[in-house]
Amino acid sequence: MIKSFIIIICFILLMGSIVCAENPVSKDACSDIGRYQLFQGTYKTFDLKSQEGTTSTGIFLIDTKTGTVKRYLNKIDADGKYIETWVSTEVQQEKK
Repeated sequence: MIKSFIIIICFILLMGSIVCAENPVSKDACSDIGRYQLFQGTYKTFDLKSQEGTTSTGIFLIDTKTGTVKRYLNKIDADGKYIETWVSTEVQQEKK
């Protein structure tokens, strides 16, 4: 009984590896494994009106393929709606 179970498991694993090796979509998906990394860090913000700086802790997402970094944001907006999103850490310059 155990011997037949081991043979069946080996057959399933063999068939799975053959399917993955012949499927180009799975190769692309495998290249993205580990692409996105999460880490915790601190960041500083400065309020121009009150002239005060604040240090906060946040969760960051880095795309190791592009180098893009985003910060996790969750808040309740002025209308009482819950917002949960990733915001860019790139400095946005105003067009003049």
